[in-house]
Amino acid sequence: MDALAGIIGAGPAGISTAVQLRRYDLDSIVFERSDIGGLVRNAYLIENSMFFPGGIRGKDFVNLLREYVRKYGLRIIHAYVKKVVKNGNFRIMTDGREYEFKYLVVASGTCPRRLPYDGVKYHITEIDGFRDEILIVGGGDIALDYALSMSERARRVTVLYRSRIRALPALVRYVRKRGNIVLKKGEIRGIINKGDKKRVLTTAGGLEVDEVLAAIGRIPNIDIVKGIEDKRLFIIGDAKNAPYRQTTMAIGDGIKAAMDIWRCENEDTCGDRQ
Repeated sequence: MDALAGIIGAGPAGISTAVQLRRYDLDSIVFERSDIGGLVRNAYLIENSMFFPGGIRGKDFVNLLREYVRKYGLRIIHAYVKKVVKNGNFRIMTDGREYEFKYLVVASGTCPRRLPYDGVKYHITEIDGFRDEILIVGGGDIALDYALSMSERARRVTVLYRSRIRALPALVRYVRKRGNIVLKKGEIRGIINKGDKKRVLTTAGGLEVDEVLAAIGRIPNIDIVKGIEDKRLFIIGDAKNAPYRQTTMAIGDGIKAAMDIWRCENEDTCGDRQ
């Protein structure tokens, strides 16, 4: 085996699993296709962590995760996991090679629901530099969180929501205090890409923008283990708690998964999860 546990995803859930396993002197390998942090990299402000009374920006939280990786000497492999096979142990296949583990932890987060148009982006990390006009499609927490982040990098941000704003009241208050964020009720009907600009057709009229950023919901990213059932398989974090998407919950999931793995190894209680 390459390590006792393979972990797919280097967000809060995956990193906390690896840290807790290391505290048990159990080895793991974390697979991440992009950068450490997962969706939290997009977060404007995390306010409900008991460890940061004043809140913490997503990018600062990611730096803390990197510090944990360095402190505990976690092994991170930046590769796309193409396939997982269960044949006794778990086999993870990447573009480069195949890895074998006794336990598999899936902390792969969620995938965005997509609009049927070209030129739409789904994460603020896809947008570099300053923009003149940005349209955000969606009315939930992520949409308004994106609006707050992009309001610091754009002259004007328009949030197009379909029926009503469904975000936390605190987020709504923050947005209403920003002078360059406009909330507009309507539905998108088409996008015409015109060089560096986009002509967006909506039920509320036409808009000329630099970027369209959609936040219309997310779904668990767990197709990689579809059809696999095993007491040594752990699906955690947003991949399990998709409607809730809370950083603290993801961290707790990761710690619990590591504790369950330790119990499987030492107390013959594998599968007896509380």
